[in-house]
Amino acid sequence: MRAHILAAAVLATLALAAPAQAQPQSGQTVGEIPYTTCDGSRWSVSWQGDNFYHRPETGAGHADDHMDYRTWGGACWSAKWVDGQFFHTPKVGDYGHPDTILNFTDWDGVPWTATRAPGGWKVTRK
Repeated sequence: MRAHILAAAVLATLALAAPAQAQPQSGQTVGEIPYTTCDGSRWSVSWQGDNFYHRPETGAGHADDHMDYRTWGGACWSAKWVDGQFFHTPKVGDYGHPDTILNFTDWDGVPWTATRAPGGWKVTRK
C-alpha cells in the first residue's frame, strides 16, 4: 500500500514539473506548434483538413479557418490556408500576401518559421 502511495506521489510531482508544451527542434516535423496570439495568450495549432485546430494552454480546442498570431517583430497578423498556401493579412492594415511560410513566435517569444508538411508542420528556428 505504501509503495502505491509513494509511486502516485512521485508521478504527480513529475506531472507538475513537466513543461506544458515541448519545444520543437529546428528542422523537425511536428504535429502542432506552440504560438502566441495577438493578445499574448499561449495556444497550440495543428491541422484539421484545411482548417486550423487551435488548443489553448488549458481547456478545450476549436477548429477555425484562420489563425491570429504574433510575428517575429510582434505585429499581429491573420493567416488562412488558401489554394495550398497561407494568405497573410495584417490585423492593422488593408493589404495581404500569399506565402508558403508562416513566421510566428512561440510561447517564449522565440521566432520560428513553419511550413505545412505531411503530418503537420515543418519548423525552423530563426
